[in-house]
Amino acid sequence: MVGGSYRVFTDSDVVEASLRGRLKQSGNRQIVVGDTVTLERQPDGAVTIESRLERRSELRRRTPGRSRGTRMVAANVDRIFVVGSAKQPDWDDHLIDRFLAVAEVNHIPPVIVITKADLDPNASALGAIYEKIGYEVLVTSIPQNQSVDDVRARAVGLVSLFTGSTGVGKSSLLNAIEPGLALRTGAVSKKAGMGRHTTVAAEMFNLTGGGFVVDTPGLRDVGLWALEPAEVVAAFPEILRLAVACRFDDCRHLREPDCAVIEASERGEVAASRLRSYRRFLEEAQIAGRR
Repeated sequence: MVGGSYRVFTDSDVVEASLRGRLKQSGNRQIVVGDTVTLERQPDGAVTIESRLERRSELRRRTPGRSRGTRMVAANVDRIFVVGSAKQPDWDDHLIDRFLAVAEVNHIPPVIVITKADLDPNASALGAIYEKIGYEVLVTSIPQNQSVDDVRARAVGLVSLFTGSTGVGKSSLLNAIEPGLALRTGAVSKKAGMGRHTTVAAEMFNLTGGGFVVDTPGLRDVGLWALEPAEVVAAFPEILRLAVACRFDDCRHLREPDCAVIEASERGEVAASRLRSYRRFLEEAQIAGRR
């Protein structure tokens, strides 16, 4: 959407459309990237969005700042590509865990993509803990054309959303899987070791061969969103599977006796980084709940 105008993909072309008055007045009928809508051409030639069809999925995140509530990011997403770079900026498993949590809680299957493998000969090792959990991990390099076709194959025919922190190379990856997009890319700041924002709003593009990709703005951090503490465990499938074996039904996997999750972590069956992320997310949810 730009200035109240929406870019809408039809069976034959792309049209610019605006909202009908009744939709503007209906807060629960908000139109976001990925929505399926009905159109009507007015006598003056203008195209208007008349209605929004039911969504098969919604991707939400917490409203930034201290305000309560959630914000819609995209609708009807079939797959989320969680993108992290091996170097420049360095791989951050805690941020990857946050993006995976967003996918899990929104019930959208994720694929982890490690970019810039040409900068780190051990890049494939970064995804080992996630492959053990059951996530698919693709290790890519744009200069070496490594696994770019694999990413494309998993996106064709679906509505796929690409997300990750600033500077990890999402736009470069999208330019590689769909030549001709010419998305703007940016260099990584040498001083801060972080990327500069090049995508400023979520945008959708159609793929040759069918389907769509959604490019989201680079994020330096991702907050949790209106989760109850008891729901945080659902964002960690390996912890959720073990939790049923804990002595206490309400076990938080912190210091409780006979906690199956803690015991599995001590045996190396749950990655220490994942348990740290879980506990940090739980603390954030508890603080948000007290507010």
